[in-house]
Amino acid sequence: MKSAILPLLLLLGACAAPAPRSADQREQDATNAACRQEAERVMRFRDRGQLMRQDEAESRLGSGAFSGSTTGSMSPDRLSSRFQQDRLVDECVRGANGAPPAAAGGAGRGS
Repeated sequence: MKSAILPLLLLLGACAAPAPRSADQREQDATNAACRQEAERVMRFRDRGQLMRQDEAESRLGSGAFSGSTTGSMSPDRLSSRFQQDRLVDECVRGANGAPPAAAGGAGRGS
């Protein structure tokens, strides 16, 4: 009898509703969403020429013409764009939280 109660309690606990989010957590979620939306807008504006070139090439040559042998992986251009968008989101969130901006360059070449 006791062995049947424990799995039932665990199952019941797994189905419980998540704890309500605090006001700070909701504010952070709203900040993240706004920063993500702004970064997407900036990247769409910044990359519109490249996107038009890719669309034209795909319409002329087919969508798999430039993918190379690594089917399903991201192209270097898309990967770079994704990295830049993530950086924009991070900078926006830091700015919204009042944190000082991160040093440019980091530990890359010439550091």
